Amino acid sequence: LRYTLDRVPRVHSHADGNATPRSVGESMRASVCVPGIVSASPTVPTPTRTPRSKPRGHIQRVSRSLPVVPRASAMTDQDPARFLGDAVRSQQANQGASQVWAEVTALSQLPGILDLGQGWPDFGADMTAREEASRALLDETDPRNNQYSMIPGRAELIKAITRYYRATGSSNAVSADGANVLVTASGTEAVYATMQATLSPGDECVFLEPFFPWYISNSKIFGAKPVAVRMNVSDDDTGVSRYEVNYEALETALSSPACKVLIHNSPHNPTGKVFTAQENERIAAMCVKHDVMCIADEVYERCTFGDDASDGTAEPFPRMMNAAGMAERTVTIGTASKLLALTGWRVGWITGPAAIVAGVKTMKSYTTFCAPTPLQLGVAAALNKISGEAEALGSNVVTSDEAAGAMATNVAVLSAALKDAGLKVIAPDGGYFLVTDVSATGLSAVEYCKKLATEAKVASIPMVVFYDPGADGTGAPDTFVRFAVCKKPETVRACAEAIRANPVSNT
Repeated sequence: LRYTLDRVPRVHSHADGNATPRSVGESMRASVCVPGIVSASPTVPTPTRTPRSKPRGHIQRVSRSLPVVPRASAMTDQDPARFLGDAVRSQQANQGASQVWAEVTALSQLPGILDLGQGWPDFGADMTAREEASRALLDETDPRNNQYSMIPGRAELIKAITRYYRATGSSNAVSADGANVLVTASGTEAVYATMQATLSPGDECVFLEPFFPWYISNSKIFGAKPVAVRMNVSDDDTGVSRYEVNYEALETALSSPACKVLIHNSPHNPTGKVFTAQENERIAAMCVKHDVMCIADEVYERCTFGDDASDGTAEPFPRMMNAAGMAERTVTIGTASKLLALTGWRVGWITGPAAIVAGVKTMKSYTTFCAPTPLQLGVAAALNKISGEAEALGSNVVTSDEAAGAMATNVAVLSAALKDAGLKVIAPDGGYFLVTDVSATGLSAVEYCKKLATEAKVASIPMVVFYDPGADGTGAPDTFVRFAVCKKPETVRACAEAIRANPVSNT
């Protein structure tokens, strides 16, 4: 409970029996006390975290307060935008990265363009899930299949998620009765609602940079202070370039008295870094030492490549919730979008400490209420199939799926073409993406992406959209480009040939 935010409802009753929120700052607390029940008792305890006096260390913090955009700015008295709140106007006033994204992704819509920009898979959509969802949609024997599910999710999916995690190595962290599982309308909502339920104004939320852009935006919306710890590219003993974590800077960020949440993303978007069990334990020790909770964004957990990225065979994926001391402080994010290649279904989930999951359920109930019911049933069937296979093998670990093998091959094919074009490739360990350094061309990332689209007819994404220029005071690196490898092998081969045939330069 010490991780849930001050807004989770704490309601007290007046003499007339009407329950009202005690204050705006406490308006979202009560239902975490007894899951699903809003208490009207004036004696509901208010969990607090013991203040810590620790040296902050030296680290640049991003956007320490939410800027207030004057309502009168660029608005007439009759402009409907005058009704927008400060939070949305602040987001709209700082859309530099979004504008770059929109400008570059628009190129992918041009005739003849091969799209390696956006990370949606064009193969591998799970057939078991699709068949079961189709059956549920047309089944006249149970009218509930096309109506609301309960807020926590359909019982079939909760049971399937529980079975999946317990069959793949996390039986100590996920209770057998599914009490600490919540279905959400996508992994995106899972991240949003978990941050909403745990971050209060003034809290600090730490994550590694480059980062999934929603982390920084969500932090600002909830009044928290995003703290980005930048990863840098270095060459290992074999000369392979990889992203590496500055663990001293990370601990400095986590040691701040205001730090409440670490977002740990592995396999990492956009870099493809997969944290080893040893790296997880090192980070876990910091979280325990400084009493920080963790949001483990592990949506790509079945897409790992192995050391040589040649056949998709990899060591079992290590979940953060399994690290020492982390089960009671980690909320794990999962989604059918990545696990089953069903990005349009918008079915996700969380699992974690029951008190935190109950708080997230409170916030979710005021937004989407539930994920699409027939699609939940489809996802349940697919997860049960995966679990059955894991139980038959008796492996009790997270293993790569068939799609990971195809993506590993795509990485090898595209890497070879980029190297032939004179570019430096940063090797991914998993996930949907491959990053390259285009500095040898003399172009910025944005310039390279535009020329690649017009000359080679291949769409890509400049990595500047995954950085905050103020994160370490040095500005965002401007020569890294991301390619999506979650495409059919023939698509990636065609892109590789086009890149070789049309090497981009500043001439």
